[in-house]
Amino acid sequence: MPDDEDWAFEAEIDLWDDGERPAPPSDDEPEPTDPSGQDADSVVTVVVSPGGAVERVRLAQDWKSRVDPRGLHTSVLSAANAAVLDAVVRQAREVQTAPPSRPRADADETPLTAEDVLRLDDAVHAELEEFSAQMASVNVGIASAESGGGHVRGTSQGGRYLTLDLDPTWATIARNAEVEGELLDVLRALHDQSTPAGLAPQPQGQAYTELMGLLFDPARLLRRVGLTPPPGLFVNQEGRDR
Repeated sequence: MPDDEDWAFEAEIDLWDDGERPAPPSDDEPEPTDPSGQDADSVVTVVVSPGGAVERVRLAQDWKSRVDPRGLHTSVLSAANAAVLDAVVRQAREVQTAPPSRPRADADETPLTAEDVLRLDDAVHAELEEFSAQMASVNVGIASAESGGGHVRGTSQGGRYLTLDLDPTWATIARNAEVEGELLDVLRALHDQSTPAGLAPQPQGQAYTELMGLLFDPARLLRRVGLTPPPGLFVNQEGRDR
C-alpha cells in the first residue's frame, strides 16, 4: 500500500493535470515595458513586441474554473487584439513626442523656384500614392494559419485577428503550457502573414524626405524660396537666431 509520500506526490500530479501548476519563475514574467493585452476576465495575457509581433501567451492557472473552455477562443482574440492596439498606441505616442531631427550642417541651401516647388509637390504626391498602394496590398486578403498540433486555427487581416477556432475538449484536458504553445504558434503565423516584414511605417521616398526636412526647418525653407524670416522668429536651443 502506498505510503504518505506516494499519496502526496500523486496529489501534486493531479493538481498539475488540472492546470493548477505552480506560478512560473519571475524571470518568465513579461517585462513591464512590453505592450500587452488581456481579456475582460483576465484569464489570457498576450505580450507583443513594439512592432506587434506576438512574443508570449499566458493563461491564468485557474482559467478552467473561470471561463467555459468553449469560450476560451473569444478570450484569446480579445487579449491578442488588445495587445496589438497597445503596441500601435505606443508607436503613435512615440512619433508625437519624438523631437524633429536637427538639420544637417551641410543642409541644402539651393534657392527654390516656383517650378521647383511644383515639381517637388508632384513627386511627393506620386510617392504617397505608391505608399498607399503598398499599404492597401497588405490590408487586402485574409490570412489563415493552423497550429502544429492541429488543435488551434485562426484568421487575420491587416494585423488584426479576426477569428480563432480552438478545440475545447483538447483545451480542457491539455496542460496550460500545451495550450499556450499552440496559441502562440497560430498568433505568430497570422501576424507574420498579415504584416509583411520590411514595410516602412511611413513613406521613405526622396521627395517625401526632402519635404519633411524643409518643414522641420522653417527658416531654411523661407531662405530657399527667397524670403527672409523676421528676426527672432526661429530660435535654436542655444537662443541664437538660425
